Amino acid sequence: MDDSILRTAMDVLKISMEEAKQYSKPLPELDAFYFWKPTRGGGKVIIKTNGEKLAAGSALSFDKVLSAFQDGKRN
Repeated sequence: MDDSILRTAMDVLKISMEEAKQYSKPLPELDAFYFWKPTRGGGKVIIKTNGEKLAAGSALSFDKVLSAFQDGKRN
C-alpha cells in the first residue's frame, strides 16, 4: 500500500498511521483499499490507488459505500 493512500485515509478519518494500517482492507477487484474508524460515529473511506476516494459516515454500511463506489460516486 502506497504511503499517499495511508496519508489520505489518516486525513479523511482523523486517525493515526497505526490505525490506518490496522483498520484497512484491500479491495483488489477495485484496485482500492477500504479504511474505517472503529469508534462510535467513526467514518469510512474507499481510496483507489489513483487517489479517487469516497468517504461516508458511520450510518452507511460497507455494502452501501462499496456499491456507490462501484457506481462511480466520488467525493
